[in-house]
Amino acid sequence: MSRHSVKSAERVFRILEDFARTREPARLSDLARRLGHPVSSVNALLKCMVDLGYMEFDDTSHRYYPAARVAHLGSWLNCQDYEQTAVLEAMYLLRETVGESVVLATTNDIYLEYVETLHGHGGIKILRGTRRLLVQSGTGWLFLARSSIADAISVYLRTIELGELEQDEFSEADLLHRLAEHRKMDISFLRARELLRPTAHWDAAMMSTIIPSPPGHRPLALGVHGLAESLAEKRDKIADLFGSIVKSLGEAHAGSD
Repeated sequence: MSRHSVKSAERVFRILEDFARTREPARLSDLARRLGHPVSSVNALLKCMVDLGYMEFDDTSHRYYPAARVAHLGSWLNCQDYEQTAVLEAMYLLRETVGESVVLATTNDIYLEYVETLHGHGGIKILRGTRRLLVQSGTGWLFLARSSIADAISVYLRTIELGELEQDEFSEADLLHRLAEHRKMDISFLRARELLRPTAHWDAAMMSTIIPSPPGHRPLALGVHGLAESLAEKRDKIADLFGSIVKSLGEAHAGSD
């Protein structure tokens, strides 16, 4: 093995260590500066990592971020890590089967937070750590519809209090109507244009469902994200996959009790 190959391998680990330290997306120039390596060298390594599925690149912000596949490499070391084993396997299955971006979401105060993302093949990208308002997202309405009305209204009032939403643009009655709809659903299909302030592509949509979580674990939902027209064509396939994934994860919990 040449010294050049060894140096390249070392730089790949240095790149990953830098992300572990900063815990945020980074531009090529910032990475090269912090690591003290030539921009051309770091650029070549990052592109290779993107091609192999170990690095994500956001075309809008021009920033890189390690892909979920990096965490998946060592997930077998801790078989108790539910999200990095069974759930991540389900996410890969979804992406490879339908070819769209897949997200894992949880609740965080008044927000829905995407804690894991797998970008689809040419689809619309969502970065890990992205947040949406619980009271302004289909997945959020699924979560709130499964909580008490008092808790859901509390989240709504706090959202108003923090200035994230105006009461006259989305009233408490509007929220209760959405929750009543989502209590009847196992799967939400929401187009970005249906929201007050679309934060995604105008023609995008999200299809999501809540998945089983181990006792004491944070609540989780899986979502498939892409162009609304594309998701509508694959709606039945995605719904079937959601159903089998929810069943499989539920049976896994039952078998471990």
